Formats: sequence, structure tokens, C-alpha cells
Amino acid sequence: MSWRGMHGFRRAGGLKGSYQRYPMNTKRLKPLLFGIGLLVVSGTTIAHHGTNISYDQTTTVTLTGVVTEFRLANPHSQLYFDVTDETGTLIHWAGELNSPGILRRIGWTPDVMEPGDEVTLSLHPSKAGTPVGVVERDEPMIVNGAQLLGTGDQ
Repeated sequence: MSWRGMHGFRRAGGLKGSYQRYPMNTKRLKPLLFGIGLLVVSGTTIAHHGTNISYDQTTTVTLTGVVTEFRLANPHSQLYFDVTDETGTLIHWAGELNSPGILRRIGWTPDVMEPGDEVTLSLHPSKAGTPVGVVERDEPMIVNGAQLLGTGDQ
């Protein structure tokens, strides 16, 4: 007569205090783990790609300003720059660029833009009305009067 304990053990051969491990039923466990893994992966994929939710893809704004910082970093490179509007007010903008892997493949380096450089670019502004946008990848970016190599495919 065998006894199965709570933690996957059963008493072996009737000897007091002697237990052996019995195999777990993997027929049910494998599909369960696969389903959990699929949910985790699909959830992060959907959460990451929200460009159309955050930015107004129907509006393109062209801005000229002065670079304050450029970050060639994952998951998306960032450009921070100051723009003076028509009333003379200084506005701090942030532009989301492509991933550093794509930008490096087309020739970008961490010093392609430096603080103080003049930049002209087009972007899709935030739907929330904040000075943030995703840089338009089909339009050229001008730094100090020279056109940069492209900003990469979407």
C-alpha cells in the first residue's frame, strides 16, 4: 500500500521515513506552460508597439531647433532639442527615433549629433499635446545644414 504526500513523494516499500520521488504528469503541464509562455510573449509584443496610439500619424510637424542631447540607446534612440516658437518661448522637444541597431546599420554613430548642433526634422506629434513626437522616417533630417543618412525603415 503506497501513500502519496503533498509534495510529489510517496512512501516506498512500507519503510518508515523512506520516500521516493514519483514522476509528474507532464501531459497536462507542457500545454499549460506553453500557453503561459505564449501569453507573456504576446503581451509584451503588443504593449511595445504603440506608436499609432501615442502619436498623431495624420499630422506632420517640421521643426528647427538646437540639439541638447542625443541617445543612441535601446529600445528606441532619442533626440532632445530646443525650439523657439513664434512668440519667443523656448520649448523642449523630444523625438523618438528608430532602434540603435537599425541606425548603426545605416551609418549613425553616437556622435552623429552633439549638443549645440542645429537640427531640422519632421515628426508626428503626441496626441496628448506634449512636445514629444516620433520622427518621420520618410523625411530627411538636416543637421548643421547637411542631410543625414536616412533614419531607417519602420
